[in-house]
Amino acid sequence: MIPKLLVISFTLIIHSTCEPDRRVITTLKYSKFYVKPTIVNGEIASRGRIPYLVSIKEPLRKMGEGRIVWKNLCGGSIISEIKVLTAAHCFEGKNFYYAKNPHVLRVVAGSLRNVLTHSGDTETNVISQWRKLRNVVLHNQFYFPRHDIALIFVNEKWRFMPNVDYVRTAVRSIDYPRSCVSAGFGRTGYSNSDTISPVLLVAQINTIPKAQCTMIWEMNMNSFICSNSALTDVSRGDSGGPLACKGTADPVEKPDRDLLVGVVSGKNFDRTTLYTRISEYHDWIARNAGSKLFNGFMYLLLNTIMFLIYPLFL
Repeated sequence: MIPKLLVISFTLIIHSTCEPDRRVITTLKYSKFYVKPTIVNGEIASRGRIPYLVSIKEPLRKMGEGRIVWKNLCGGSIISEIKVLTAAHCFEGKNFYYAKNPHVLRVVAGSLRNVLTHSGDTETNVISQWRKLRNVVLHNQFYFPRHDIALIFVNEKWRFMPNVDYVRTAVRSIDYPRSCVSAGFGRTGYSNSDTISPVLLVAQINTIPKAQCTMIWEMNMNSFICSNSALTDVSRGDSGGPLACKGTADPVEKPDRDLLVGVVSGKNFDRTTLYTRISEYHDWIARNAGSKLFNGFMYLLLNTIMFLIYPLFL
């Protein structure tokens, strides 16, 4: 056990749903700074470059009948026909308002734009796909930044095409190739004065080994992936987005396809950017393979079967 270098202070200031997160990830010994992740020094994404990335949108304002302006709240990654993997802290603002009211949000795949005007109705076309949130499952031990992972179940299956597709999730806890990719919207720099990107950005991310990350943070960091922030990075606004790699030696990776290894969680300036390590949550993702409705139905069905066959054993 690493002794009381739990001098890490994880501070949260509750924010309005339309304002930047004010979360602090810091150590009392070294850091005074905080940011919410967003791509920094990224390049503009081409159509279909990151087909599994989605934007979780919140309503900004109503423009008229059937016309609502939506803006990016968080990123996420499509991992099946109905499931999106993202960060749990995306839903904790305002006393977990969005976790309790997921119907307010929308999940948009395929679009490269940050702010969109749309009715919010479920729709599939060659440019983008809009889905409502049927259910949100947060890790039951979530306490930022620990267990910062969540699943979204959408109301209608995604239609896979060149610009909308799923990504496989890592199952082996290993050190990944030094250069991976992340993507998202948000500010193009660390400061609030930096402009918000109107289009999707992609950045090469330099990961560092688990042992080095543990040494830097002075605590066990096996459930995180850390990156070096020297060149390209994440800054404000893209929590929940993907960290994806190729050439990982993970048994589920397929040739020429990205492997989802991390979920963008948080960072500080003096240390490293943190990503939730997906391989550590492989079993949790598998256990939540269906919605609560499906699980409840199975529970009822099994209990009915047991009730019917129990007398046979008396």
